[in-house]
Amino acid sequence: RALNKLVRKIRAQPVVLRFYPLKGALRIVGFPDAAYRNNRPDMSTQRGSVICLCEARTTTPAPRDVRGHPPESSAKGCIIDFESHKINRTVLSTTVAELYAFQKTYGTCVFLRGLWMDISCQVVPLHMRTDANNLVTTAQTTLLPEQKETIHMINQLRTEACSGAIDDLAHVVSNDCLSDCLTKASARPDV
Repeated sequence: RALNKLVRKIRAQPVVLRFYPLKGALRIVGFPDAAYRNNRPDMSTQRGSVICLCEARTTTPAPRDVRGHPPESSAKGCIIDFESHKINRTVLSTTVAELYAFQKTYGTCVFLRGLWMDISCQVVPLHMRTDANNLVTTAQTTLLPEQKETIHMINQLRTEACSGAIDDLAHVVSNDCLSDCLTKASARPDV
C-alpha cells in the first residue's frame, strides 16, 4: 500500500520537458542498443532506444591531436523519444538482440520523421548510430546467417541501408551510444 501511494504521488507531480531551440538543417538520430541475457533473475534480453532531433554536425577548428586523430564533431539535439523493454522472443545471440533493437528504433524514427513532416513541412534525414559494429558491416556485405528469421531481419536492414531510407548508418563506441544506459547496469553515469 505504501509503495502504491508513493507511485500515485510521483505520477501526480507535473513533469516539465524543456526543448532548446535548434537552428539550421535538422536530422533525426536513432541510437538502438541491446544487452543479451543480462537481466539477472530470468536471464532475459533487454533492448533500448533513444531518438533525438539534432542540428547538423559541427567540427571544432582544433588541429589533429597527438595520436593523429581528426578533430571531434558534435551537434546539439533534444531527446524526443526513449524506451527500454525486455525482448519477449527467444534470442539466440547478441547480434539478433541488436537487430531487434535496431528494427524497433528504426520503425519509431520513420514514424517520427513522418510526424515531423506533417508539423514542419520539412523532410529531415534519418541517421542511425549503433554500438554493434557487426550490424554496420553486415549491412555492407552479402554473407547470410543460417537462421531463417535472422536472414529476413538482415535483408531488411540491407534494403533500408542501401535504398537511401537510412541516410547515414554508422558505428559509435558504447560510451557515445545514448541508449547504453537503458540496457546495461554497467553503463558509466559520468559518460
